[in-house]
Amino acid sequence: MERIVYSVKDINTYIKASLTNDDNLKYIYVKGEISNCKIAATGHIYFSIKDDDSIINAVMFANYASKITFSPKNGDEVILLASVDVYIPRGSYQLFVYDISLEGQGNILLELEKLKKKLAAEGLFDEDRKRKINIYPKAIGIITAKNSAAIRDLVFNIKRRYPLAGIYFFPASVQGENAPKELLEAFKKSQEYDLDTLIIGRGGGASEDLSAFNDETLVRAVANSKMPVIAAVGHEIDSTLIDYIADKRASTPTGAAELATVDQREIIQKLAYASTDMKEALINKVDNMKEATSSYKEALANALKNKIYNYNLRLSAYQKQLLALNPKGVLSRGYSITLDASGKPITNSKQVSKGEKITTILEKGQIKSTVEE
Repeated sequence: MERIVYSVKDINTYIKASLTNDDNLKYIYVKGEISNCKIAATGHIYFSIKDDDSIINAVMFANYASKITFSPKNGDEVILLASVDVYIPRGSYQLFVYDISLEGQGNILLELEKLKKKLAAEGLFDEDRKRKINIYPKAIGIITAKNSAAIRDLVFNIKRRYPLAGIYFFPASVQGENAPKELLEAFKKSQEYDLDTLIIGRGGGASEDLSAFNDETLVRAVANSKMPVIAAVGHEIDSTLIDYIADKRASTPTGAAELATVDQREIIQKLAYASTDMKEALINKVDNMKEATSSYKEALANALKNKIYNYNLRLSAYQKQLLALNPKGVLSRGYSITLDASGKPITNSKQVSKGEKITTILEKGQIKSTVEE
């Protein structure tokens, strides 16, 4: 067999692909102590996470590091939200970190993860439960904060895209102690209306402000919604349980409006295309009818000619028959007709008596006679 030789990079690339494609190693929570922490001038954070038995290198890039609310340091007990990755040049695996929470806050995340697994085990996140969104809605419901950027964005974009849809607003706090209760009350109110779609969410915000959308009572209520639900909580990495339970998820209010409606410009464009297609179809139909009519006209003319020809033949035959039966035809062959005084044809000599006047009709002319014998 031919020997296959791999480069070192080939091996590291293959290992990276294997690890990064493993769903069990994506967006996992890891608990441990920070060590060897370095914050680069670029804003990237390089550190290790360890426990009593093991240690793993980790990196948190500046775009994620800028969102955390504290400055990590050696000795901090933390919980990371991370995925396993491989640094190909060195052939070392590490944690790619999206979020860091101090242990107290991290425990909340762990409890949230337990609830998530519990709900998932009940099948509440299953894809076969997801319903199709009617993008030609008569009515759309919105649950979000009053006077917020989210409601302004949603209303503006729904009206811009599909102005035929009615909009029903159910205001509620989206963060804070009363938020879960207000969101639940707003949701229950929305179920009293005949809505095609319900949008629930908020605009941007810190990840720690999303707890209201993880409330178990609210999540279970939304799972039984009469109409399809679009979650628009506004975070990509920090998914809430409402995101998992909803029929569709959008990262922004604008995205939710796009999922909930068809753009009227698409309808207008489709109608324009349909009008053009119909016009072309009608032109083709008329052309085909003209061609068919011309063909029928020619066929009809030929049929009429044949019909007239056949009638002429039959007429000629009838004429010959009539001529054969015409007495004049008989007279032309030398025969004659004799009539008595009353004008009746004489076919028997006993019909007349001696001295009776008779008339003989010839082909040309008549002869008047008197019977002598």
